Amino acid sequence: MRTRRFRAAAALAAAGALVLAACGGDDEEPADANGAANGDDADVEEPTSELPIVLGTTDTVTNVDPAGAYDKPSWNIAYNVYQRLLAVPLGETDPQPDAAESCDWVDDTTYSCTLKSGLLFSDGSELTAENVVHSIERQKAIEHESGGWELLATIESVEATDESTVVFNLSTADATLPYILTTAAASIVPMSYPADALQPNDQAFGSGPYTIESFDVTQQIQLGINANYSGDRPLNNSGVLLQFYQQESALKQAIEEGEVMIAYRSLSVTDIADLEENGADRGVNVVVGEGTEINYMVLQVSREPFDEPAVRQAIAQIIDRDAIAESVYRGTVTPLYGPVPEGVAGHVPSFQEQYGEPDVAAAEQILADAGVETPVSFDLWWMPDRYGAEIGDMYGEIERQLEDSGLFDVTLEQLSWGQYSTVFSDGSMDAFDLGWFPDFPDASNYIVPFFHTENFLNYGYSNDEMDQLIEVIRTDTDQDARVAAIEDATRIVAEEAPIIQLWQRDQIAAVRDGVTGVEETLDPSFIFYYNMVSGVEE
Repeated sequence: MRTRRFRAAAALAAAGALVLAACGGDDEEPADANGAANGDDADVEEPTSELPIVLGTTDTVTNVDPAGAYDKPSWNIAYNVYQRLLAVPLGETDPQPDAAESCDWVDDTTYSCTLKSGLLFSDGSELTAENVVHSIERQKAIEHESGGWELLATIESVEATDESTVVFNLSTADATLPYILTTAAASIVPMSYPADALQPNDQAFGSGPYTIESFDVTQQIQLGINANYSGDRPLNNSGVLLQFYQQESALKQAIEEGEVMIAYRSLSVTDIADLEENGADRGVNVVVGEGTEINYMVLQVSREPFDEPAVRQAIAQIIDRDAIAESVYRGTVTPLYGPVPEGVAGHVPSFQEQYGEPDVAAAEQILADAGVETPVSFDLWWMPDRYGAEIGDMYGEIERQLEDSGLFDVTLEQLSWGQYSTVFSDGSMDAFDLGWFPDFPDASNYIVPFFHTENFLNYGYSNDEMDQLIEVIRTDTDQDARVAAIEDATRIVAEEAPIIQLWQRDQIAAVRDGVTGVEETLDPSFIFYYNMVSGVEE
């Protein structure tokens, strides 16, 4: 299998000379993100692998400027190109220093960080407290429609008190701020990034372990090694090529034929089953990591028919998550009965507690008690190019379940993600599908963005008691009090059913023989750290 395993590396070497050039050598200086030479005394760790990594995906990248994205594919590149003040180490749950030397609370609304000395961007410019201020302020000034800047909402101001010290002044206590500073929204960018506009993708660069050498979201993105990187992450390869595929079947063929080393997001459930059974004969292994990705259906509370709670509750009473998990996903997802997934502190199966087993008669009674005439008609939207091919089958199953009850008349509609992402929050859809990958590994990230009156979905949901609970979740430093508030919030969600969670699933990747490090990076943070991966056999 060795010859086939190296085909992807050979293809990258031929097509991606920039990637390899960025790694440097004994006789030439490495190039930085803008093509200028860096000094020989850079602190970057010598890669332990002679091979670049080729990763195939069906994901769609939007912007790698942190001020212009709030989606996993784009953020994942950001995590590998930029540093943040703090990061959650692999396999852990608490923020630790990244670009910061230390961070501490001064008081309930003041947070101070001291930067490590000697940090450089890939163009050789210094990373100072001024860069942190610039990064946060431009996020809030640009207010990109993607919404990532909203994570920084409690930061009232940020100031550099000296070259290495940055102080965050909050509008209200926010116990989650250290977690927020680990997200891509808090990535530290150079001063050359415009204050009121996005940096072009092919000109993006940071102080993280990788540089962007070429950028074409329809074909491939090439990453090289940042010779000025001085962080703690080991470099186990000499560059990365992200190869994009339109079809899951094409991605499966690519991993089987050795055109890519890793297939990550997304393979169909039938492809995964086939590779689990037969992949070893083709030099392919299926790797599974912890996952708290969720999928959910939003009901537009601001308009008919979902301004009536009984209509939402009746849908919650009918939907059979077990049937979805088995008949559509073949057991590759786990039914989810609450907003916080299993494995996260604060998880309660609140929908199961509230509604029990799927029951059409109970749903009919809910509607009758509220005086709702049936069948209730609504449009239900989903996208074919975001969460896997099975999404269409899932909504076909949900349509069947609801219409077979005789209580609902469902019209399925679909849009590509490019269009969908711009309209789901404008109030024009009756009901719509979305997925969620955690911004950080804390239950608040499954409650606050969705159920606070000022939520990113803009779907009309507002509840004073929920807002009060969210205040506790955000501000209380007593973890027991926070978990209790989270559990109470999940029960309100089930009672009012503004959003119906459907499933959660693990992370899955297919890897070629000899590729290591993938399993280690598939942790609950949902960050694929490219530096962990090596294509050299031990």
